[in-house]
Amino acid sequence: MDSGLIFENREKGRSVNVCFRLFRQGDGEQFCRCIEDFYGGGYPYKEYLDEEFLLEKCAAGEMTVLCGVTPEGEIISTSAVRKDEEFCGSALLMLRVVKKAYRGMGIGKAQEERLFRYAEGQEGICSLYADVMTHNSISQGSLARRGFVYCGIRLMLYRNPVMVPGLMLPSEGKMSQAVMCRRECREFDKALYCPSQHTGEVQRIYHELGVECRMDQTLRLPVSEKTQMGWKEEKEHNSYIWTVQKIGTDFPDRLSDRMGQIRRREDATVLCYLNLCDSSAVYGYEMLRKEGFFFTGLKPLQIKEEYMLLAYTGGQVIRYEDIHLHEDGERLLSYIRLHQND
Repeated sequence: MDSGLIFENREKGRSVNVCFRLFRQGDGEQFCRCIEDFYGGGYPYKEYLDEEFLLEKCAAGEMTVLCGVTPEGEIISTSAVRKDEEFCGSALLMLRVVKKAYRGMGIGKAQEERLFRYAEGQEGICSLYADVMTHNSISQGSLARRGFVYCGIRLMLYRNPVMVPGLMLPSEGKMSQAVMCRRECREFDKALYCPSQHTGEVQRIYHELGVECRMDQTLRLPVSEKTQMGWKEEKEHNSYIWTVQKIGTDFPDRLSDRMGQIRRREDATVLCYLNLCDSSAVYGYEMLRKEGFFFTGLKPLQIKEEYMLLAYTGGQVIRYEDIHLHEDGERLLSYIRLHQND
C-alpha cells in the first residue's frame, strides 16, 4: 500500500489525502458507488461490480484492481488491468474512474502510474489497450501521452440513456468507444490479408504502433467448411459483437441468416472483429461490405489474431458530432467518415 498522498484543487480551495492499494475483501459496496458515480446505473458489464467475481479474478492472477482510498475509507477512484480471454496476449485497461467531486486534482494520473507498474511487469503481454468512451476526451488524452495509439472506433454500441443516464445526450442515440493500444512486445512476424481499399490506413496504424507488417491483398476463397466465429448480444442496447476468427464456405449463409434477423430489429447495431491473419479475410470483408458493414479501424497486437473492426448501423444517422477524440484520433475518425460508404 502507498502512504497517503495529498492532492489539491487550488481553484476550489480543497485537498484530500489518498492512498492507492489493491482491491480487497469488503470493498465491494464502496467500489460500486465509485463506478456508479460516473455511469449511474448504466455500466454494462455488471459482473465487474460483483465483489466475489473481482476477488476471484485477482486471486487467479487474471486481474489487478487498484483503489484510491481516503483516510475515512471512501473509495474515490478505481482502475484495473485484465488479461484478456478473448484477445490472448492483450491486457485491457478498465474501470478507470475518479468520482466527480475529486476530479481535476491529479488523482487519476497518479493512480494510472501505479497501475502501469503492475501491467508492465506481466509476462506474455503483447499489448495494452483500452476501449475508452468518446463523450469526452480527457481520459483519452492521458493514454495518448503514455504512448497509446488510436486504432479504431467501436461505433454506436451503447444506448445513451442506458449507459450514462446523467449525460445530456440524445435519447435515441448510441455511444461509441475509441480503441487505444500500446505495443508491449518487440517481435511481430505476421502477414495480414487486408482489402486494398484500407491497406494504407492499416499500415499507418501499425507504423504508429512501431510495427511493420507484410500485406497481402489477394481475395482467396475459404478452404474449410465451417466458419469459426462467436457473437454476444447486449440486449439493453440492441447491439451485437461478432468475432470472426476463420472464414469457412458456410460464411455467406451464416451471415445472411444473422443479418436477416438483425434487420428486423429497429436501431440494431453490430460490431464485427474480422481476423486479418485468416487467408480468406479479404473475401470475408467483401461479404460483410455487401451486407452494409464498413471499416472503423483495428484491434491489433494479439498473440495469434489481428482484427479489423467493421460496423453495421443500418439506416441510422451516425452522430459524429457526439464523438469527441483527443487530437491524435481525429485523423482516424476523418478516414472512417470519408470511407463509410465505400
